[in-house]
Amino acid sequence: MNKREFLLSGLKAGAVISLPGGLVACASTAGTQEPVVDTAAGKLRGLRTAQGFAFKGVPYGESTGGANRFRPPVAKQGWAGVRDATAHGASAPQPAVPLVPEFAWYWPTAATSEDSLSLAVFTPALDGKKRPVLLWLHGGGFATGAGTAPGFDGSHLAQSQDVVVVSINHRLNVFGSLLIDAPGFAPESANVGVLDQVLALRWVRENIARFGGDAGNVTIFGQSGGAAKVTALLGAPAAKGLFHKAIVQSGSGLWRLASREKVAQASHGLLQELGLDRANAARIQQLPAEQIVAAYGKLLAKTGGVSEFRPTLDGVVFPQEPYDPAGTPLAAQVPVLVGYAQQEATFFLAGNPASFALSEAQLQARVQKFLRLSGPATRELLQSYAAQYPGSSASQRLIAVASDYNYKLPTLAFADRQADLGGAPVHAYAFDWTSPARNGVLGAAHTSEVPFIFGTLDAARHLVQDSPDQLQVRDRIGAIWGQFARSGNPNSERAGVQHWSRYERGQRTTARIGKSWTVVGNPEAHARQALAQVPLYEYSFPVSFVRD
Repeated sequence: MNKREFLLSGLKAGAVISLPGGLVACASTAGTQEPVVDTAAGKLRGLRTAQGFAFKGVPYGESTGGANRFRPPVAKQGWAGVRDATAHGASAPQPAVPLVPEFAWYWPTAATSEDSLSLAVFTPALDGKKRPVLLWLHGGGFATGAGTAPGFDGSHLAQSQDVVVVSINHRLNVFGSLLIDAPGFAPESANVGVLDQVLALRWVRENIARFGGDAGNVTIFGQSGGAAKVTALLGAPAAKGLFHKAIVQSGSGLWRLASREKVAQASHGLLQELGLDRANAARIQQLPAEQIVAAYGKLLAKTGGVSEFRPTLDGVVFPQEPYDPAGTPLAAQVPVLVGYAQQEATFFLAGNPASFALSEAQLQARVQKFLRLSGPATRELLQSYAAQYPGSSASQRLIAVASDYNYKLPTLAFADRQADLGGAPVHAYAFDWTSPARNGVLGAAHTSEVPFIFGTLDAARHLVQDSPDQLQVRDRIGAIWGQFARSGNPNSERAGVQHWSRYERGQRTTARIGKSWTVVGNPEAHARQALAQVPLYEYSFPVSFVRD
């Protein structure tokens, strides 16, 4: 019996075995016994699933409540005995999100708590093999969401692509970014949510080998706000070396951090909502989390939904902008996969069916307000879109303008600046699958590629419906993400996209995936030209196209 056979036989028998580096893993997987893995902090009992093994609610940091509120995270201390890891951990404190059936799979169901620094690990086997690791950063605009949402279960992705999938929870909104110049507040307080993510990456480096993963091959991937988390980590010195590839899906204001001035102003506004000021600001440490969330909600109502509580150019965690005006050298050697969905804006319009039957006057008013243009400039822009999309309705043109401005152009600005570094390759995609829901009006909505990546089609059934190509799209999209995680290049026979070369500013090669499976050059040329005189969208701009 050779060494590998000995290790495998020990795992099957539920033995305690020694791994490289003197680490010890107890992987009890015999019969119907649930798996137990010995991490650096203690033993975890997970779940055996039809597609491998899952470990949920794994703590990587101590509670962020009490004295730890608004302070850098503290690594989880060790525990005695075997800790249960069969149920997801709490979501971070956050306001409630109105649920639309087609997108309910995107939002968490777990209760909230300040003891929320936990993660989930999905692995096809506990066999000592070194598999690529995909670490998911959820969306929700830094304000809401959790890695535990039904659509983010990593079981299928792990098994089908022979990778290890990790999803994490971390601090959000004011709990993850607060900037108050007063005694008692840590200098890193504007970016403690980012530091949570860094701590989770350190947990992966220390422990993932025990779950069949390779700490030397970690890909971070995220969608929407998660995409902006990815680009922020690309420029965070504390994260350098903790991951090796990056996938950026449908970013928005991802190309620029919040400024110290705006975060400080927003933080002062939060204090006012709580009846506090700089002199007694430290009292916020003693307030119930629910009271702070309620005050945050009131502040959002006053700002039109704009939240400045996000990764911040603070001179501490971020000494410089990662992607403004150019890409950060820290990320030059990180391969990147980046893209967007074709009809991003329908995700935001779906809550009001009337938005899919707009008049020309409503179109004019919404676009003018959203882009902050004059009446004549708005009419000229809309004439350009009418020529680009002959026969389109007013609602279809709103979807096109808002998708281009709110998501595609900011995402591609990042792609351009990353490619300009001239280092590791960038590959770009456009997701063009059309949902059958609502007779197809949603198109390829914001978030709609996510259940195909994870293979969580049942969770997203209201969106996927009975689409006849759903399994083919799932398998090909999964192959792209899996191959990129393995090699830094998304091309593979299983994906079936021909001539998908690297993205460069000159030709901007982009693969249309989901429906077309073809490669095109510079597909957003019209948007770039039509919106050339409009400043790139930032998170500081209200998303005002959703209402009259």
